Amino acid sequence: MLRFLDAGESHGKMILAIIDGIPSNFDVDIDFINSELKRRQYGYGRGERMNFEDDKIEIITGLRGDKTTGNPITLAVYNKDYENWKHILEVKAGPEDRITVPRPGHGDMVGYFKYGTGDIRDVIERTSARETTIRTAVGAMCKLILKSIGIEVRSVVHSIGNFHEEEIDLFDDNIYEKIEKSPVRCYNEEMSKNFMKKIDICKEQGETIGGSVKISVKGVPLGIGSYTQWDRKLDAILSYAIMSLQGVKAIEFGNGLDLSRRGSNFNDEIYYDGNNIKRYSNNSGGIEAGVSNGENIEAKVFIKPIPSVKKDLRTIDLRKRKNTETRYERSDVCAVVPASIVLENIVAFEILKEILNKFPADEFYELKRSINFYRETVYLR
Repeated sequence: MLRFLDAGESHGKMILAIIDGIPSNFDVDIDFINSELKRRQYGYGRGERMNFEDDKIEIITGLRGDKTTGNPITLAVYNKDYENWKHILEVKAGPEDRITVPRPGHGDMVGYFKYGTGDIRDVIERTSARETTIRTAVGAMCKLILKSIGIEVRSVVHSIGNFHEEEIDLFDDNIYEKIEKSPVRCYNEEMSKNFMKKIDICKEQGETIGGSVKISVKGVPLGIGSYTQWDRKLDAILSYAIMSLQGVKAIEFGNGLDLSRRGSNFNDEIYYDGNNIKRYSNNSGGIEAGVSNGENIEAKVFIKPIPSVKKDLRTIDLRKRKNTETRYERSDVCAVVPASIVLENIVAFEILKEILNKFPADEFYELKRSINFYRETVYLR
């Protein structure tokens, strides 16, 4: 079973993860993992911290040379900003130094009451989206394995505020090259300008802005997931993971939110193309009854505006027990662009986990043989 735990604080020494279940004898491209971390760092609307953090992965255990051994893999990313914060984080704060004014929309108040440390700083350090750095690294390792067995995950920023990207084929390499070069990860150049203008206006006004990301996964064979139990359904598993990303408030598979369609033109009709089974449409987003149907798995993820705004918001002081206004900590103006990269890697981990559930393998070439044989024979039953 593929699984991982991550740990660390936003301004602590490092953030790290231990992954268990990666097959042995797989060559890990560390440069690729670092390139995914760099993709996550950039994007229009990012905050000041990205100007000095240069995230690089260190693999501490689980490799011999560049090859996996089957042992648990430990990944770490060191925080450069730690030197500026260690005088705060290494000492227990006194009553006057504790943060007791919660910011609406953050985990400040719920964490303050749940864990009872008396200082919101302890909550901020773990609820921060800095945690997505290590989740990206974990997913990047999974992406490498998926690509080697013919599965690829891509994304595009579908909307910023009320501006929407056109419908495009993410697996057209010419289109995707333009998306990757765009500072807002958008194909349409005019829409890219609208996205950036919207972000600029919000920055000037001390505001933030949300949007949506479209994720597409190509090459997932028919039969991944299960309908036999509620917790084994592929769309449920993906939803659980995607909704755990900071700021995500909704998810749509395929065209599931298009309420204008009737059943006869929503269902994806089926046809034979030689021995291959194909669909005339993909309104279900590649998943039926919790099981992949061989089409691209497609989801749209909706991300709220970042709650850290420069404008004063009404809140309370938990220590003084009085009404007050919020304090401000530095943040991005828009997190949708980096979220698209994080989401790719979150999805990659879950897809690989479900692949390994169907094709259990302790060794990489065993996995590759199993999935290749399955692809050759599944439609011949």
